[in-house]
Amino acid sequence: MTKKWEVTVNGTNNVIEYKAGFGAKILVNGQAYKVKSQNWWVMMVDYPIMIDDTEIRVVAIGNKVDLAVNGVYQGSGEQYQPLHKTPTMCNVFIGISCIAGFLLCGWLGLLIGALFGTVYVRQGLAGKMGNVVGAFVGCTVIQLLIMVIVVFLQLA
Repeated sequence: MTKKWEVTVNGTNNVIEYKAGFGAKILVNGQAYKVKSQNWWVMMVDYPIMIDDTEIRVVAIGNKVDLAVNGVYQGSGEQYQPLHKTPTMCNVFIGISCIAGFLLCGWLGLLIGALFGTVYVRQGLAGKMGNVVGAFVGCTVIQLLIMVIVVFLQLA
């Protein structure tokens, strides 16, 4: 997946690209920079770029990527929220969902845990901790249902 933006700073056009995959990269005017996720399970990138006195941040949570210029996301128009302000509970829930999901129903459970992990982070940054807990319960129920279905199919 590649996402590309053009940002004008002091009359100069700058091209910023985010390329996902193994070894995600950010290109600023053709200059490549490797980035690492801030989380083991979910791709979380918050990469700062300074051009003159303009602060630009490439923010990726899972497969959603946006560009924040001077504290405002270009795609949604919302205020920028630093990823390091993700509530600890979200990271704990991501770990539990991914590890328990893998132990309960294998790679499918791990994938479901990682997908729900992006929801935990987005809702946690928005300050909606009730939604985080609800999503965690929903994820756990789905993983348990898959485990029960697999066990019944093996017994039949």
